[in-house]
Amino acid sequence: MREILNKISIVLVCYKSSFKIKKIVQKIPNETKIYIIDNSKDYSLKKIFRSKKNLKIYFKKNEGYGSSINFAAKRIKTPYFLVLQPDVTGIKKSSLIKFYQYAKKIKDKFSVIGPHFLNPSKSGHFQTSLKYKIKEIHNVHGSTMFFNKKIFNRNKGFDKNIFLYWEETDYTKRANKNGFKAYQLNIVKVKHEKGKAVKTSNLKDIEKLENLYTWHFIWSKFYYFEKYYGKFLSLIYFTPILLRILFRMSFYKFINSNKFFKYYCRWDGLKNSILHKKSFMRLENIPTNL
Repeated sequence: MREILNKISIVLVCYKSSFKIKKIVQKIPNETKIYIIDNSKDYSLKKIFRSKKNLKIYFKKNEGYGSSINFAAKRIKTPYFLVLQPDVTGIKKSSLIKFYQYAKKIKDKFSVIGPHFLNPSKSGHFQTSLKYKIKEIHNVHGSTMFFNKKIFNRNKGFDKNIFLYWEETDYTKRANKNGFKAYQLNIVKVKHEKGKAVKTSNLKDIEKLENLYTWHFIWSKFYYFEKYYGKFLSLIYFTPILLRILFRMSFYKFINSNKFFKYYCRWDGLKNSILHKKSFMRLENIPTNL
């Protein structure tokens, strides 16, 4: 089993998530290399993990989730790597071994393998039937992704233009065109505690995070649709969405509700994506009512 664990690296992309990263690292076997890509310049991580010889930390400019994974992939020496978000729980030594074993069973002919989620949200967590140990799936959730490095590179990794959201959907679509399917490994089960990767109890910070996620989700969604279906069809699809956003903005502005800023962020993200502006919004300049 040690030979298998030596062939897998763990990639942890974090932003002000040291409290979560610490818990995950404790459960990763020493035989497995760990790469922490920190986008918040949290230098306390060096002190926390100074005794971990199998761990490397990189502090980089925050250019997005997919960009951070691309950055890590260029430095990984092992043939396989598992990407984890800090708010994922349930990954064990046995999980790593199962990912490897089933990658071999399908002869490495895959773009990405994801786990079964025990608490999936109604949107974003596609799930296959538990009667299958491993099953083809349209798209895996970006919080837990197992890759063969050569195949990841052959499919050119993640689109660097996407800062957050839809990067895994874009990757699996491109890989599928190259003949590589995505799979869900149902015998590996995890929990995704969505929204708990960043530690804060400040209401203003929580609202800013939610508004930031809103902005990037709609920006990335339009970018993805235009990339694969063209400008004309994308505008037809998004016109009703745009009208609903504008109506809700007007309504919540009229009644002086905090929800106005949520829909303003949706409007601003969509507008900038339609105008081909970069995915520029960051936490420090996100609008908030608090």
